[in-house]
Amino acid sequence: MDDLDGISREIETLDRYAERLRRQIEAAQRELARVTRKKQQLLAEVSKLKKARKVMAV
Repeated sequence: MDDLDGISREIETLDRYAERLRRQIEAAQRELARVTRKKQQLLAEVSKLKKARKVMAV
């Protein structure tokens, strides 16, 4: 029975570890989405400023 108990404990440990990894992945995906949105906003702002600069230069 010791082997069975050891395997059961290892399975439980792996389940907890897998759940922790899932939470970390979800958090990383949310952060990636946030950073991507911010980058897009900044790119749009740069584009707008470049257009305004060209209009003022003419």
